[in-house]
Amino acid sequence: MGSLFITVKLKNYYGTLSDMKAELYHQLVTLIHTTYTWVDVMDTNGEEVFSFHTGGNFHPVRCRILCLVAKWSNHNYPKGQRWRIPEFELDNAVRALKQNPSFRKRYRNGQLLYTDAEAIIKEASYGHIILELEP
Repeated sequence: MGSLFITVKLKNYYGTLSDMKAELYHQLVTLIHTTYTWVDVMDTNGEEVFSFHTGGNFHPVRCRILCLVAKWSNHNYPKGQRWRIPEFELDNAVRALKQNPSFRKRYRNGQLLYTDAEAIIKEASYGHIILELEP
């Protein structure tokens, strides 16, 4: 039996901003929360307005935010450090990682691994956040 995917699309007058599948977004959040070592999920439903520069103009766009928090000090990050990752950065990370055929297959089947969650967050944060998840 096929699974039902609900696609979340955040739109404005400029066009579609995000097409991350809601089920996979929640799977990503669950993977991080259940396997975290020092970074956990703080909030999944926050929204912020970002400005995109295109065509010589700035366009305001409302976007969902994934908020992560450091539960313990690690590397250069103190306990309580927060990161806010816009969903469009998660989309860009997934798009880049889909170049890998095995990731693409797991993504299509809705069966992400904790290593996939690590890779998505690392890519979306430009290498600044390495989750170090444990199964």
